[in-house]
Amino acid sequence: YNEYKSYLSLPSMSEGSRTETETEAPRTEQGKSDLAIIKSALAHDIKTTIMFFARTFAAVNGLLFGVTSIFNTAMAFAAFQRCVFAFGLSSVIRLSQRLGPVQLSKEYFINAVLEDSAHYFLYAACFASHKPTTIIAVVPTLYCFLQASVFLEKTIKECSGATWSRIRLQLERVKGNQQKMLRLCATAEIFIMPLVLMQLFTGQCGSILTPLVYYQFLMLRYMSRRNPYVRNAFSELKLSINQLIYKPACPAIIRNIVTKAMSLIERLSPVAYQQQ
Repeated sequence: YNEYKSYLSLPSMSEGSRTETETEAPRTEQGKSDLAIIKSALAHDIKTTIMFFARTFAAVNGLLFGVTSIFNTAMAFAAFQRCVFAFGLSSVIRLSQRLGPVQLSKEYFINAVLEDSAHYFLYAACFASHKPTTIIAVVPTLYCFLQASVFLEKTIKECSGATWSRIRLQLERVKGNQQKMLRLCATAEIFIMPLVLMQLFTGQCGSILTPLVYYQFLMLRYMSRRNPYVRNAFSELKLSINQLIYKPACPAIIRNIVTKAMSLIERLSPVAYQQQ
């Protein structure tokens, strides 16, 4: 009788397993639909997709450079070059999206000079063969990480599920810190200029033309129409330095040296913004 009773309980086990199978089926279908949404978004614009992967590759190699620079110089050098190369590639793709095919005309050249993507292509070309430096890698790493996060957020916007919700939450946090990251990039771009000059005098600069090219890059960033962060960073640095040098505890000789240096920098700034 007990054996017959245990045998009667077997159908309930099969019903439980069937219920689990039925609940797993919608999850599988939902996973396939989410995958279809992502594939459709990636296939919608091939250039944007290539640019996304290039930026992701640059950000990953920038982080890899930061880690490997501590214990493996050869691996760090390779990661730095891959980061800069991918950054330059994404900048070229973005420039082609903004202006279309290359044209040998004065108007096209003027419009290209005004584009941020052209500025960052110049940045990548300037440091393609340069000695790997952390602050130089900060700019492409942060910028590519930010832009890749924005694209990924748009791609998975229609995906459902707890996993995608958690990913979107993290991407929204990155977007919430966008202003801070861009300000950090602008500050790094400013401090790279004196670093390059120091490396030139110590023989660590990739080329004697690097400071000249980077000075042109910094002027273009200062005059950027879409990105005022470099101008704002210059103003904030000037305000902070003035607060320090005009304190009673600051020696007069240091105050005079810093004041003359700031006057020189203002004279070297683009004419369009000297009066601002």
